Amino acid sequence: MPTLTIAGLGPGALEQLPLGTFQRLKEHPAIYLRTEKHPLVEDLKAQNIRFKSFDQVYDTQDTFEGVYREILDQVLTLASQQDILYAVPGHPNVAEETVRLLREAIHPAAGEENHPLASKITLEILPAMSFLDVLFPLIDHDPVDGFLLIDALQFDRQPPDTNRDVIITQVYDPYVASELKLGLMNYYHDEQLIRVIKSAGVHGAEEVRDIPLYQLDHQKDLDYLTSIYIARVDRFSKIHYNMNHLLDILEKLRGSDGCPWDKKQTHESLKPYITEEGQEVLDAIDSGDDDDICEELGDLLLQVVFHSQIARERGAFTIHDVIHGISQKIVFRHPHVFGDETAETPEEVRDIWKIQKAKEKKNKEEPNEPI
Repeated sequence: MPTLTIAGLGPGALEQLPLGTFQRLKEHPAIYLRTEKHPLVEDLKAQNIRFKSFDQVYDTQDTFEGVYREILDQVLTLASQQDILYAVPGHPNVAEETVRLLREAIHPAAGEENHPLASKITLEILPAMSFLDVLFPLIDHDPVDGFLLIDALQFDRQPPDTNRDVIITQVYDPYVASELKLGLMNYYHDEQLIRVIKSAGVHGAEEVRDIPLYQLDHQKDLDYLTSIYIARVDRFSKIHYNMNHLLDILEKLRGSDGCPWDKKQTHESLKPYITEEGQEVLDAIDSGDDDDICEELGDLLLQVVFHSQIARERGAFTIHDVIHGISQKIVFRHPHVFGDETAETPEEVRDIWKIQKAKEKKNKEEPNEPI
């Protein structure tokens, strides 16, 4: 059975390449690079290591998704016929979409089908240093404190968390930087300092500079080895708040140095506000004013978070229990969306809803026997 060996080329310097991988590259008869745009390529040529690349695929597809899918198909076709070594920048399992697709094709998740060619292939992955290994010494915090890694090309699906350090990769030209800047300005102030890191770990080419966010797309030397680092922001100094920030705010209001009125409240004292805020949501909906609806929904959400904070202090439950409970309930009551049942009309959905509710009631009345 042919073996597909996936090797990481590391950040860019030959001395950063694992010795075992270097030996395999010198000996392997069929080497394919995802791209020749990597500092190590000239070193490979100097060592008389022969290879082919998939750079031509980038000119045949309109999207990166299409590029990665085409490379997937070509690699699997080649690997089903002979042993091949497929080499990618950095570490194979860090920010490398083609490797993710290959792993899923050869070792699909339970219930998913193998790629037609995958059953003929054995997969081997050779690790390497990733760009993160050479980038960490250039940032201000220990990664053990938590950080978020974001692909600039998938920013719409990977929003930042301003409570954590953020590292953004694939910032390879001014156009990507411009789109990224506009997205980041929804979360950070225009003057937020960001760190542009170019060619991390590449001797003679590494460059680090701090600039305000609004200047990101003014940088003319961005390339495929450019990353962005943004340090975490004080949790009460946000331009864009999320649910975690709201939880922090309520915790502070109820804390020893918080607000005297908020600290005094109980489930019972807050009861009138639930009715009041609910009615104001209804009034806003009747008015048809979207801004009013948004504001009043926020007031109603505050009551949910407020009660959850009080319950957390009592050791009863947390907002995460509330979210888990309602999510579990909604999924269970929609087997026609999340399961195998079908429903074509609202009436059929109503029937399924009633059946699922009855099951829930029975489960509560007849809990599972202890194991």
